[in-house]
Amino acid sequence: MRTTKTMKLALVSVAALGITLGAAGGAYAGRGGSPGAIQMAINSGSVDAIQAELERAEFLVCAACTDMVMPLVDHGDQRVRQVAAWWLARRGVVRQVRVTMLNRLSQSDSVAARNAADVLGELRGGSSIPALGAALSNPIFSGEARAAMARALGTIGRQEGVAPLTAALGADDAQVKAASLVALRSIVGLRDGSAVAPLLGDANEGVRAEAASTLGRFRATAGTDALVSALRSDQSAMVRGRAAWALGAVRASASAAGPALETAATSDASPAVRSLAATALTRLAR
Repeated sequence: MRTTKTMKLALVSVAALGITLGAAGGAYAGRGGSPGAIQMAINSGSVDAIQAELERAEFLVCAACTDMVMPLVDHGDQRVRQVAAWWLARRGVVRQVRVTMLNRLSQSDSVAARNAADVLGELRGGSSIPALGAALSNPIFSGEARAAMARALGTIGRQEGVAPLTAALGADDAQVKAASLVALRSIVGLRDGSAVAPLLGDANEGVRAEAASTLGRFRATAGTDALVSALRSDQSAMVRGRAAWALGAVRASASAAGPALETAATSDASPAVRSLAATALTRLAR
């Protein structure tokens, strides 16, 4: 059964600032699909219909369906590419698909490489990490494609992906940096925020916000000073809110983070930031 990580924190203030912690959600039971239903969903062009029918057909025995689904790895919507890869991974063609996708990473077509990364991530094979890591650092690819490489490494979630993702934090493209920060949060056991904290000073708001969220997820107390600085002075309410949340998540010391959080809780211009700061105050280490 396919699952997705889409659950957001219940607090309205948290959701408003885009802070997510991730959790599992349900999907179709994996039974009851048919070749006709898959073809109808594809013909409809509806992303939701395609997802639903492929999930329903998880255990469907249908050699002809492979030919229907294979072109979906190049669908224009990322969700379709990923669910197609998930479905194909359960068939005897998975090795062929992996080889084809890896070959794309050695070529120069950014769209094909982006699609390949989404597929390889969903296949979750550790053997794909070196090629994805090399493609992530390859300037021949667009920022969108390289962000997909980072996303794939995060989906695979192995320690071997840490080095290329960390290196990508120095990329010139903001979407590559942001995607790499998100991906690092998916590496099991990773807690070192030393390469993340400097990005709280990045010129791009989205990168700063993801850096704050990553430090919070890592429970990285080494980033406390940078988070406090962001909470005090960042022009973005989203970044200040995430910094406040992260200070609570890392259980920063009251002496280091308390004054900034108290000020934010009472006088920040954003109600969401005030709420998050007040909550973080209750979680500080004394």
